[in-house]
Amino acid sequence: MKKYFLILLVLVLFLTSCAPRGQNKPQLPNNQVQNNPEINTEEGGVGGEEIVQDDDIESDINYIDIDEDREITNTYINMAGEKKDITFQQNSMANSTNRFNSENLANNLSSIGAQMYATQIPDEIDVDIRYHNYDIPYDYLLITSDNVNIYENPTFDSAVLGKATQYSKIKLEARANINNANITQVWYLISWLENGETVYGYITGESGTPRRFRFDDMIDEIGRLEEALAQFPYGYISNYKNKNGSPPLKDGKAIDEFGIQAYQSAPAYYDPENLNEFRYFPDGMIVSILDEAEGHFKVRNLVYDGEFWIPKNFISFDDNLDRLEKAVVVDKINQNQALFENRNGRWTMISYTLATTGVPDNNKYETPTGSFKVLQKRDRFYFLDYSTGELGGYAPYGTRFSAGAYIHGIPVNFVKENGENVDPGMKEYLLTIGTTPRSAKCVRNYTSHAKFLYDWADLNDTAVIVID
Repeated sequence: MKKYFLILLVLVLFLTSCAPRGQNKPQLPNNQVQNNPEINTEEGGVGGEEIVQDDDIESDINYIDIDEDREITNTYINMAGEKKDITFQQNSMANSTNRFNSENLANNLSSIGAQMYATQIPDEIDVDIRYHNYDIPYDYLLITSDNVNIYENPTFDSAVLGKATQYSKIKLEARANINNANITQVWYLISWLENGETVYGYITGESGTPRRFRFDDMIDEIGRLEEALAQFPYGYISNYKNKNGSPPLKDGKAIDEFGIQAYQSAPAYYDPENLNEFRYFPDGMIVSILDEAEGHFKVRNLVYDGEFWIPKNFISFDDNLDRLEKAVVVDKINQNQALFENRNGRWTMISYTLATTGVPDNNKYETPTGSFKVLQKRDRFYFLDYSTGELGGYAPYGTRFSAGAYIHGIPVNFVKENGENVDPGMKEYLLTIGTTPRSAKCVRNYTSHAKFLYDWADLNDTAVIVID
């Protein structure tokens, strides 16, 4: 078996806040370097900027500085002669990416009580994949330790085939409890492609975390939303940048006990006669309208227990969902997502990919859970730099679904030249996509997939469902 080496990367994390910054008017980019943006689906890219209004500017969307992710990615690409992360595995063997590759290995592991990883797409879902840039298995292992040995067999005295680096993602085949020298150890069987051939290896259980695409849960959540929309009239929370009013503070704080911020939310009262007891519903959240009285709508949704009274000015029916024809489902646990569209009453999956969601720092920057509608699409939007309060960069192909939370492509930081902001060009890829939460509420995609979604989604028929 040929040796297999993965480059060791160390992810350096430092915290940056994502709250709205400063009131200084940001410096717009130098229009002398404007070009029509093009996406290079290899590494790098080119692009330009257009002059925007202040309304197109969001607070910092990166909890972890995007330059840290860029440095990690560049180091990996520059040092890896053969890139082994699953996003580089262009599988030439038709239909084999999501097939368990070896009956012999399966039989051997079954004899010692293995768990096979062979996620299947439920019968309720049809498949017509229209996005093909990355060949991602349905089951994969996220490496969580540094400098992990990959062994030829599940014993420490077998040959070491190479190293796996923290935050690599490798196809996962099986898990087994194996007894060596009276010590029971968890081992994972992984596989990858080398010169067009499938190669197998083993790593210890403490070195990685299994990840999978939860297609069953995704289709269940779409079904729940369909049922709710069919049962009652519905609208959605509308308070982008507090345009419909500043919600009252909860016990003197701008955040409730569930971690939802007051800013860009609506107060949801348990009893309209008691204005001291309430929680917040985030912007964009779809709500069923059960009743109305005294300037309030009585509502419920699919994630918060109970029924609530929300002032009417915080609920909108403009550009409402005319019908539910398209759904984006984002899985915060596994850091991945899939796109579905309704065709003649059956849901068809048209893409699945990795994603990066918001960091749960006291829930303030976590991507909100629930069902939302697509509120706005921007081919690019600007964000502020945390440290200066000035214009920091932009994110391409933004599909906004809640407050300042978008599904978008790889963020780009401007560079300074002669005191002016210059766009270094769009980027397609980050190694850290699909690993751990790193953004501020937004859902980060590969830029090519963000564009695919941007071109496909509509304001009047597309929901974004975020699941835990």
